[in-house]
Formats: sequence, C-alpha cells, structure tokens
Amino acid sequence: MGYFSNSCEGDAWEADNCAHCVHSKQGEDAGMCPVMRAHMTFAYELCNEEQHPGKVILDWLIPRNKSGVGNRRCAMLVRRNGITDKQLKDWDRYKAAMAEMDATRPADLGRGM
Repeated sequence: MGYFSNSCEGDAWEADNCAHCVHSKQGEDAGMCPVMRAHMTFAYELCNEEQHPGKVILDWLIPRNKSGVGNRRCAMLVRRNGITDKQLKDWDRYKAAMAEMDATRPADLGRGM
C-alpha cells in the first residue's frame, strides 16, 4: 500500500497521479481521489495486516517501489484527454531534440537576408 511519510509527500504523489486522472474530480470542493481516500481512511489500521483483504487491495492500488522506498504510480491512473505515458515520453524527447537543435542553430538562421 502507498506509504506517505508526511502530507507534503502525499500531496506530491497526488499532484503526479490524481491531479491528471479522469477518476479525480476537479475543483475546489471536489474532494480527494477515491484511491487516495481509501488509503487515508484505512491505511493506518491495515498497515501491519499482511493477509487482510483491505490491505491486499490497497497494495494493488498504490504499490510500493521494488526498493521499498517510495510509491509507484496509481494502478487506476487514466490520464485525462487520453494522453499515455508513451506520449508524454515522446513529447519530452521531442522537446529535448528541439532544444538541442536551437542550441546548435546559427543565430541568424531564419532571418531575412
């Protein structure tokens, strides 16, 4: 199950997951994502229960990194507008390639002669 050592860590994880997900309602009074709500409600009492069905479900929803440090992406994350992780990686590669081209392009290229 997801472990958050403090509220800042939880907020950062929500910003990387819930804030971009179709399952999370947007707006000031929307409340938290259902997956995060389940963790906030049951994680404290179930954290030491290895075989409890609730703990098993929480482990599936927000798995820990294999190293045991930090949490992986939410299992229920579906990005808004259908953007996939592959598309985000491709976009990052595109931006890096454009920045590299800009860095190597002569300053007067593209100016009228």
